[in-house]
Amino acid sequence: MHLGSVKNSFTFVFPVAKFKNEKMKKIHFVLFAIIIMSIAMGIVIYPSIVLSQKKISQKSYSIPNNVAEVLNNSCVSCHGDGGKGMAMSMWNFSVWDTYSAKKQAKKANAMCNAITKGSMPPASVQKATPEKIPTKAQIDIVCKWANSLNSK
Repeated sequence: MHLGSVKNSFTFVFPVAKFKNEKMKKIHFVLFAIIIMSIAMGIVIYPSIVLSQKKISQKSYSIPNNVAEVLNNSCVSCHGDGGKGMAMSMWNFSVWDTYSAKKQAKKANAMCNAITKGSMPPASVQKATPEKIPTKAQIDIVCKWANSLNSK
């Protein structure tokens, strides 16, 4: 595709645009190209975040299925893809497999302590979505897993 056909496409998209001089025509063409490229990049990059559904995948993570079920229900909405700020700095399941075994054990034990004490999920999340509060059995699953990481 040569520049002439791109300019024709541009005039087709914006048929009402009347340019008084060549310089304005070029400026509008460049802006149009930047907008199109931005949209295309957003379509390529953003869906991976949106479509991840904020779940721990057993194919991608070294977390056992029974533990992943608890974490998916109670933790991943804040500590997984799309999480923000403090939550992601504490536990980030998006990069879990990049952590060393020692760091995984340390973070898993901190998770066990936080859910055992009831400080995670935070009180605001517990109030808004009580179904995210892990049961005693679910806490035991996470803590047993965390303790198993200490022995590795």
